[in-house]
Amino acid sequence: MAPKKKRLTSVALIAIAAFVVSFVLMLIRPIQVTELKYYDQLFEWRGPLDVSDSPIVLVAISQKADEDIPQKFPWPTNLHARLVENLNRAGAKVIAFDVVFNNRDLYDYKNDTTFAEAIKKHGNVILAGDLQRTVSEFSDEISTLFPTPVLRVNNPNRVALVKVHPDIDGAIRSYRFGQEHQGEHYYRLGLEALRLYHGIPYEEIDPIGPNPGSDYFTFGPYEILKDRPNSFLINYYGPESTFPEISYEEVIDDTGYTTVFESELGGVNTFDDPDFGHLAKGTFEDKIVIVGATMPLLKDFYTTPFANEGNNPRPGYQVHANAIQTVLDGNYIERFRGWYTLLIMFFLCLGITSVNRVAGASWGITASVVLAAGYFGITYWAFMSHNVLMMITGPLIAVIITQGGMVSYEYYIEQKEKRRIKGMFASYVSPELVDRMIASGEEPQLGGEETHMTAFFSDVVAFSTFSEQLEAKELVTLINEYLSTMTDILNSRGGTLDKYIGDAIVAFFGSPVPMKDHAYQACVASQLMQKELSELRMKWEKEGWSDLVANMHQRIGMNTGVMVTGNMGSSRRFNYTMMGDNVNLAARCESGAKQYGVYTMVTESTKKEAEEYGNDCLFRLLDNIVVKGRTKPVKVYEIAGLRADAGQEQHDCIGLYEQGLEYYFNQEWDEAIEKFKESQPLERYKRNPSGIFIRRCELMKEESPGDDWNGVFIMKRK
Repeated sequence: MAPKKKRLTSVALIAIAAFVVSFVLMLIRPIQVTELKYYDQLFEWRGPLDVSDSPIVLVAISQKADEDIPQKFPWPTNLHARLVENLNRAGAKVIAFDVVFNNRDLYDYKNDTTFAEAIKKHGNVILAGDLQRTVSEFSDEISTLFPTPVLRVNNPNRVALVKVHPDIDGAIRSYRFGQEHQGEHYYRLGLEALRLYHGIPYEEIDPIGPNPGSDYFTFGPYEILKDRPNSFLINYYGPESTFPEISYEEVIDDTGYTTVFESELGGVNTFDDPDFGHLAKGTFEDKIVIVGATMPLLKDFYTTPFANEGNNPRPGYQVHANAIQTVLDGNYIERFRGWYTLLIMFFLCLGITSVNRVAGASWGITASVVLAAGYFGITYWAFMSHNVLMMITGPLIAVIITQGGMVSYEYYIEQKEKRRIKGMFASYVSPELVDRMIASGEEPQLGGEETHMTAFFSDVVAFSTFSEQLEAKELVTLINEYLSTMTDILNSRGGTLDKYIGDAIVAFFGSPVPMKDHAYQACVASQLMQKELSELRMKWEKEGWSDLVANMHQRIGMNTGVMVTGNMGSSRRFNYTMMGDNVNLAARCESGAKQYGVYTMVTESTKKEAEEYGNDCLFRLLDNIVVKGRTKPVKVYEIAGLRADAGQEQHDCIGLYEQGLEYYFNQEWDEAIEKFKESQPLERYKRNPSGIFIRRCELMKEESPGDDWNGVFIMKRK
């Protein structure tokens, strides 16, 4: 085959493969959900539409209404009769209830009769119902969830269906026309309200069912653009407050009815007050009034494309309102034909592969970005200017897959080279440094730099006993599980592992990646590690390990300050590590914690910096000491745990202990001993700081340190 012909064949094969993969990806659920979210975002970008001349008013069965009406929901149905009467007094043309009255009145059956009489009298009420499908191994039945017979027989209008049909992500974007049941056609609440509003005979409405010969559903004077055979897309006009919304109690609050607020504090009748009432203002004159629930208890809320404040779902009756307004304005949303989208996808695949073959990968990437951005712009323009909804995910996936396929070989070669370098050096230096070396293209050099960070040391208590009493295999299994768990926590808080020294962990926070809150993250990590070790102890006990293992503890020491970090070692082998006086102090904190009977000890610098970024850790002052190998005193603290886990007893213990410590520094030995004896029973461990200071105070009483004593304790041991 000639080279030119072969090149054209390769371009076609890559384009076809990319098209097929893109098409398959379009069919998976996550991609379809992403497509729907883009649809929602278009509404956000477009913004609300004007509904100032809309005939729709909403009446909310709200939490406020339930608080202002003497009875709790479900209210007696004679209140709904009053609502119907008052709305008709106010000139409402249609009253649609997005509530199914399928149960008799709980207070008095006569209330249902009163409600039914009001419905019959005015003839402009739409009652809600549903058709429920029940599928079992032996049957497939549809049952009715309709209003009670007394309400239904007194209503000249058909029951309207209110059940919504969400998309795969749970959001409501389409509105079904209705459903046929036992020879009767039942329409949705919004359409039934619109039919009554215009006085459209049922004979002028298309029957429910597929009509492949037409893209429109005839509804009297309206030709509703179908999205599916039995539904159309709702053009949402805005967020929750778009349509006027009146709370239920404001409509029934007339001269003949007293609300809770009115009886307790007095006030105007919100419905028929001659100056402020809805009757005088003409709120409901010639309106379609939809009555629905906004009470959280009734759970009639649905996700919709136009997000409300805080992305909260909106009440169901607003879905009906937006559907009605869509039909009133003829403001339909039309989907772009699927076959046209597939054709666009194929030509995008073919075009990008051609550019890559002819001009190279750089121009191919540029072309991909331009084509993707151009197509995105077209979809935006089509929706904003023409209400046409074009698919975004399929074509964009086609662009990405095609460009990815064209550079896959180069990427493979590059990764192969990285793996070769990593294989050469991974045995000598840490994986982090290998990755850095590959990224920079330079070989690592010996040297370091000063870094302000937090050094971290941990060690298993009495590990030599573990080594003596456990078999080698058991010891390896145990220590590997321990180190893996602790290291995972360390890494999750941004720490860098320096090295393992047997059971000891050496790490630091704040390098090589700078962290402002390194002290805080180190302190929190230490307590998470202590909590996780407690979980491991319970696990090991259940697994039948010895008491030694089931009582394993670790000591942790930390210090914050300037340290030297960098590549340390010889020219042939080195490691990214830390060194300096502040590193040594952190190590002394770990070993020194033993002398105070605590398991986490930190310096004052670590405590102060940690508290600048969070208050999650509970600290208590341990002592003012000079550690072995240093001359300058430093205050050290215990991290007694996470503040969220600390109980009152622990807070009481620390409070009493710190009072005793204050007496101790003032050389008031008897008072200090008294406080330490009060705190000692509240300590968590048998050996504890309270007991240690009791013994120290008793020694101080026998041999006073003198008036010039500065409270510093000199540690003789590590």
